[in-house]
Amino acid sequence: MEHQLLPSTSKDLQSCRRHIRISVAPLLALGLLPVPLCMAYNLVMALATDFQTTTSTSCRAFNIFPSATAAARSQSKAWMLACWMQFPFCIANAWLHSRFYRRTLPRPVRSFGFLVAFVMAVNSCNMLVWGTYAESYGDSMLTIANAVCLFFLNAIVMAGTYVCSNYYLLLEKTWELHEQEFVLRLKSGLVLLYFLAVAIMWIFYFIHQKFCMPLAYSVFGLGEFISSEAFCFYLCLAYFDFYHVHICYDRRLGFHLSVI
Repeated sequence: MEHQLLPSTSKDLQSCRRHIRISVAPLLALGLLPVPLCMAYNLVMALATDFQTTTSTSCRAFNIFPSATAAARSQSKAWMLACWMQFPFCIANAWLHSRFYRRTLPRPVRSFGFLVAFVMAVNSCNMLVWGTYAESYGDSMLTIANAVCLFFLNAIVMAGTYVCSNYYLLLEKTWELHEQEFVLRLKSGLVLLYFLAVAIMWIFYFIHQKFCMPLAYSVFGLGEFISSEAFCFYLCLAYFDFYHVHICYDRRLGFHLSVI
């Protein structure tokens, strides 16, 4: 009669289990790309196929650049698809940040980190509203209210996560110094670009609404596009925050995340 030998070492135990490790960082970064890529696609298609409609305004001023809202409306189906595709990854990003801040931030700052992660999730829902109602015109109350909320929440997310980065990067010992400096420079550059673009955008929006100057709406649209792309690519920098996190599987524990 045959007897099956029991594993006697840790190496024998590892050989009895099937291990699967999938890196979270590239999946998250790729999942956060549909919106910025689709935004660029919307702009190119609006200028190439629907220039007259997307650059015209109620006061009939001369313009050469559409707003992001007008470009999205001209490609509403593609924009809706991109927003819905990115939504689960945005929620996952907010959830990962909340867990990351719970582990790495000092206790006095931890509640602030949770607030930033919550705002990140709410902002994802606002982006989904924009995608779902992309055919709404720019002067509708829904579009205006959602746009103001998006830019306000974007600012909180970018500034909040950047402030938190200065805490957890000092505590995290797995990164080399040059990697810390590289990521912080990228983040600080995108934060500065976002706030400059938003400030210029709203100034020229007021000028357009008040005086209907030629090209004022175009400067507003350019600032809107730059600020939106800066925010989207800032989110993609989550790759560097979670490069050490893996989705793991073994027969004993099933699917689980590595330490975050």
